Amino acid sequence: MSPATTPVLPKHEFVAGRLSLDFCNSLSPTRRPTLRDRIENPDEFLAWARRAGAKLEQTPAPRTLARLHRLRSALIGIFHALADQRAPWDRDLAVLNEELAEARAAERLVPEGTGFAVADSSLQVIDRFRHAIARDAGALLTGDLRRVKRCPSHDCLWLFHDDSKNLSRRWCAMDDCGTLEKVRRYRGRDS
Repeated sequence: MSPATTPVLPKHEFVAGRLSLDFCNSLSPTRRPTLRDRIENPDEFLAWARRAGAKLEQTPAPRTLARLHRLRSALIGIFHALADQRAPWDRDLAVLNEELAEARAAERLVPEGTGFAVADSSLQVIDRFRHAIARDAGALLTGDLRRVKRCPSHDCLWLFHDDSKNLSRRWCAMDDCGTLEKVRRYRGRDS
């Protein structure tokens, strides 16, 4: 890739604190031209997944990428509905339930140390990664829903998990959106 075609990545790409929310944030719900769909094609997905820590070695097939996009769309619908304090659409929950059913069916007990662990038996690494996203989303939805939040900056709107003790996290990244808001408020006082 030449410098002219190198995509501009967000300053803080993985700030959500949870894999499924970072996956949602790979499609930025903002109008800023530098933020866009960072997993639009197979090469972009592979690069994003590697930055997320997945040990993928090859790009997903078009059908697999379409399935990932479908899951992401459903998760975006679910988590933004929760951030708006409304019920998610049934069709989005149905997509997640399909993915969770497949992920659960792939689980196997395997020896680990002096006991056992649950492992994903799927042959394809990409499937194990998709399952991890679905499992993470399921865990979020069966936990404290107040911890799923959306950055209030109209230029951002990224989702994040508030893991603070008193649910006080407000921004996706304090040194980005939080700082910008503080500067706006400060400048507004001088006017």
